Amino acid sequence: VQVARRGGVAFIASSLPPLVPGNLWGPFFGQRFDMGSGGLCGIHSRQAEAAPLDAASPPTAKQPDDGPARDVDWKAQGDIAAGMRGVYQSGYEFPAWSMEMLRSGELAALARGVTVYHKADDRLEEVKAVASEREPVNIGMSRCYNQDRLMELLKYKTGAYGRSTKDRLMPNIAIYCETPIKQDDRMENVHVINVIGYAFDDQTQPDYQYFFPMKYGDTKWEELVERFRHMWRFIFVCAERKGLKRIYLADIGGGAFSALLSGPGISYGRLKEESLAPVQAEFKSKNFVVEQLPRVPDFAFKPENKALLPESLLVNAWDPWSMVGNGNNSDNSLDGFFGRCTAMGLLCWPRTNPLMKWESVKDD
Repeated sequence: VQVARRGGVAFIASSLPPLVPGNLWGPFFGQRFDMGSGGLCGIHSRQAEAAPLDAASPPTAKQPDDGPARDVDWKAQGDIAAGMRGVYQSGYEFPAWSMEMLRSGELAALARGVTVYHKADDRLEEVKAVASEREPVNIGMSRCYNQDRLMELLKYKTGAYGRSTKDRLMPNIAIYCETPIKQDDRMENVHVINVIGYAFDDQTQPDYQYFFPMKYGDTKWEELVERFRHMWRFIFVCAERKGLKRIYLADIGGGAFSALLSGPGISYGRLKEESLAPVQAEFKSKNFVVEQLPRVPDFAFKPENKALLPESLLVNAWDPWSMVGNGNNSDNSLDGFFGRCTAMGLLCWPRTNPLMKWESVKDD
């Protein structure tokens, strides 16, 4: 292990094999999506099959008793989760064990610690809409769920991020939670912040339509750097407010999301360098240890890491449209790997977690 310092923050170069770069999916894991006639998840309008429940009961997560959280009707929240799970195309849904833990109240103590971060000048009603009106699955603008069933259930077909225009984007948010993470019959708790990169994987993405055409150094580029800078700040502010000492970073907005982020002088690497370095300098005095995100969920179950979990913040590359976890078992992005082994899909959705908090983050 080699340690270097950049901008006053300690970075550790580990021999651990790298995980998927932010938002990368597909062949990296030796698997591929069936593109089919309807995109990544087949014909979008077809009737989504209800997902079967897992046969095995989930192990019990370690969490303290919490009186106020018991006032919530968790059975009713479980019913909402079951309705949403039935909207997914079969194979893409969040894990059934997370729904059963929600229904039984086992997630109650963790639910009240979930925190949504947004810019101080964002309109709170729009922040709440973006957090609440989520699509079950959106992979490269392919919607792997039954839109008619979602409309019947929750009175919308597509996510609130679609209210963005070529002149104005809906708020960029991040959501922190402590969540159970499961591997086989083992379970631990980890701290995760779900951070949304700007999406340049398809020309119909609102982010692409807002920022392009763009040239390096023009006003759009400078705005994108500034927006990315605030995105990175969500992570460091969260670590500071939650008392966490270690940050495991992913390439938020890299991988597939940066496929169309190109032009003379324009690259994801340059964007990351120009936006992350000022944030590192800002938090120099906090002495965070920043490492490359290792493999999920393996990291949480290695004996040598057990003592690190209570002080570590893992970073997930989320999507502007989808539930946390996106396509879960059928999604080979970082988000999909987090989704399939945690309860974040339900902990981080206001409709199944009425206890979550909303915190603004000012510019430095």
